[in-house]
Amino acid sequence: MNYWVLKAESPDGAIIDAMPKDSPTNWKLSKGEPLARQFPMGGKVSFSDHFPDRRKVYDFVRNTVGVLLVSSRVKQVLEELQVDNTEFLPITLCDHQWKPVGKDYGILNVLGSQDVIDMKKSDYDIDPITQKEITRLGNLVLTKDGIDPKAEVFRARDMMELILISDRVQEAFVNAGLTGFVAHPAEGFDDMFA
Repeated sequence: MNYWVLKAESPDGAIIDAMPKDSPTNWKLSKGEPLARQFPMGGKVSFSDHFPDRRKVYDFVRNTVGVLLVSSRVKQVLEELQVDNTEFLPITLCDHQWKPVGKDYGILNVLGSQDVIDMKKSDYDIDPITQKEITRLGNLVLTKDGIDPKAEVFRARDMMELILISDRVQEAFVNAGLTGFVAHPAEGFDDMFA
């Protein structure tokens, strides 16, 4: 089985640079733990003022806060595939003037993680403070025996903001016509060039 690194990418799509008011702190959003009880009901986000010309909205919305911000179409595809380790935290997507442009959006919080990075063969930098988490990844080598064969969408245990998907999910996203994402081949992935 091949795996893919999932990224929200678009040359002209809107960019979000803040989470809804009263959201859990950013670091909690990359822990792979349930957040539905802590997430604000009716939360709103707006297009970044730093990118005034970026107004197009895709199924995957670029952001600077390190989350997967997606449309309900993404949620639907995952439900049809019976992927059960994600939670959808609803938000309202607003333009630069805080006028709603999409209510069927949310943060896709991927729960749990897999031991996927071969720490002996991959090229990476470790956070000097925690001495645990990877801060930069180059030439990713997978430890395929560390990945549950049933895992379809998952976080890399040593770099929790890195989301990987299976061939099956990548194919389903393409077949559904989902927009605003790129799936980079995981083997050899370098986050400096993604």
